[in-house]
Amino acid sequence: MEDEKRELPDYGQTPPNPYGYPQYGYPPYGYSYGYPQRPTGTNGLAIAALVLGICGFLVATPIIGLIFGIVSLSAVRKSGQKGKGLAISGIVLSSAWIAIFATFMTIAVIATGDPAVRDANGTVVSPGVVSVFALQKKDCFTLPHGVIGSTHTKTATVKVVPCSTAHDSESIGLFTLADESLPTADDLHTESTKQCVQLLNAAIPDPASLPSGSRMEYLYPDQRAWDNGRRQVMCFVQFPAATMTQSVCRDPSSYTVDQMVFLDAYHPLSDAVGELTETPKTADISVLQQRANDIVHAVGEEEARLKAERWAPDVQPAVDALIANHEAAARVWSQVAASSDSVTFFDGARRAYDAFSLKDLVAVRDALGLTTTSGGGVTQAA
Repeated sequence: MEDEKRELPDYGQTPPNPYGYPQYGYPPYGYSYGYPQRPTGTNGLAIAALVLGICGFLVATPIIGLIFGIVSLSAVRKSGQKGKGLAISGIVLSSAWIAIFATFMTIAVIATGDPAVRDANGTVVSPGVVSVFALQKKDCFTLPHGVIGSTHTKTATVKVVPCSTAHDSESIGLFTLADESLPTADDLHTESTKQCVQLLNAAIPDPASLPSGSRMEYLYPDQRAWDNGRRQVMCFVQFPAATMTQSVCRDPSSYTVDQMVFLDAYHPLSDAVGELTETPKTADISVLQQRANDIVHAVGEEEARLKAERWAPDVQPAVDALIANHEAAARVWSQVAASSDSVTFFDGARRAYDAFSLKDLVAVRDALGLTTTSGGGVTQAA
């Protein structure tokens, strides 16, 4: 029986492995396998997406915000973090900003349009949009009536068309302001009127042939354009309706010698009268007196030029009658120039204006073969 007795292993002791292989078992107490802890809190990308969506007006942020929103929305679904609502809000806001910018860009492209096409001579042959600072002499276009002044409050671009297309305006040229700072509105008006009249006479030697109601106008740079180096003033003629289908600019060579002699003699007087018309009634009496004296001087120049020319027999009588009329009118203007106050001055000026005979002027034009439209001529912009 003693041989049959076997020692039992102590409780808790693992029996020896009879096969000699390493034992397998569970790790000691306190070391166990488990699942990773779930992230807590709000997803950072979702917060960033919302912030970028709110600040979408900074142009680049909506695109980044949209990307962050999409990525964070996917992340919170997988991780269980908070922030789904923030991500969605960021996506919506960013998408809205992108849509707004796309709309503005589309409108800008439509408004800007295609550039004008010009031939080798610079003449517009296909419609297009150009800056008012890039307009060239003989460019035809259409603008609302009364457009004059700052490019910021009025217009910065115009759509030019071939002059054979119906239009109501035509550029007569640009000039550059020499001032170091942007002149006042009154100074701009005075300088622009003076310079544009010269450009008008050069581009259209006979303004009286223009349709009745035509106006000389101009566009000048505002402060922002001035700060960007823009110094040009664009002068143009605007017709009473968008029915003009040809250029009104003419080369002096298209007139006869006698016609140009008469027009060159008459321009200084026309300009002097126009300058007085543009002078504010509140101007100092000395300024008004000078304007009247300028008219007297212009009449003297006109008389000298007309008398120096040998006119054809059928033209001479009309020229003589015009000279006599203007000499009489000049005597009235001399009296106006001696006025001691503004009230007396303008009372006399009305009589002096009436002293110029339109009938005698038209008679000379008819004798020379110059077309005179009913009430034709250019009214200077006020």
